[in-house]
Amino acid sequence: MCIDLHIHTTASDGNIDPVTVVKMAFDAGLRTIALADHESTFGYHPARRAGVVYGIKVIPAVEILTLYQGIEVHLLGYFNDPDNGCLQQGLAELRNQRTLCARATVERLGEFGFKISWNDVKQLAHPDSPVSKGHIMRALHNAGHIKEPADAIEIMTKYLQRNGLAYVDYAYPFEEAVNFIKDSEGIVILAHPGLIRNDRIVEELCFKDIDGLEVFYYYFGEHREEYVRRYYKKAQEHRLLKTGGSDYHGTITPVILGENPVPYEEVGEFLSLFGISGINFGGVI
Repeated sequence: MCIDLHIHTTASDGNIDPVTVVKMAFDAGLRTIALADHESTFGYHPARRAGVVYGIKVIPAVEILTLYQGIEVHLLGYFNDPDNGCLQQGLAELRNQRTLCARATVERLGEFGFKISWNDVKQLAHPDSPVSKGHIMRALHNAGHIKEPADAIEIMTKYLQRNGLAYVDYAYPFEEAVNFIKDSEGIVILAHPGLIRNDRIVEELCFKDIDGLEVFYYYFGEHREEYVRRYYKKAQEHRLLKTGGSDYHGTITPVILGENPVPYEEVGEFLSLFGISGINFGGVI
């Protein structure tokens, strides 16, 4: 359990800063991690410096929201050079677009009686990160609109999911996102395919020039192992790289660092692209 390739920090919608996340990862027994903040790599350099202190390899990554046939699909991009000019210019544009959508969403929520302001939401976000649904949900919680998990589920389902009453379309085409990551010299991984909830779509996406699947994901509920087996088999069938991660966001979700098993022997091919081999794990594979 020493690998986690999908972690969020305050550089996007997590609530723990990058340096503290690295220390927590070390305490949890992790030795290779990737920060995959939404449309942002701002957490990488402080995390990398902390990683040197704690002996943790930090891989720069981003998570990007895309749209495919009317369905939200998330991509993970992993990079050897997070300062790539193409990457940073493109991410800046995406952050601006997502923030504009978030502001319009807050305005629509106000029409349905939710008393939160744009400032209530914006102050929860890193100054250089996109404002997302996560920030909106935290603002709703702070304003007393979410008192228990059932409230959060109802708001997400009724108002914030695609076709919800307050949903504002963010239409970044899947194919464009794939090309953007590749043009930025990145590796394209389809994030948490089980959350797409449509294996016909997942099968189609496996032919869309992606490099791999996030197989070992921290799915909630009793079907986690079933999902892992299903997408492990699909990655094998399509000869795709395998990755895995917790999708940790800090204390705002029940995920705990170090609890999501990601076997080195299955993700070793992916890690080798970043100069990581079994020797990085003390020779124990």
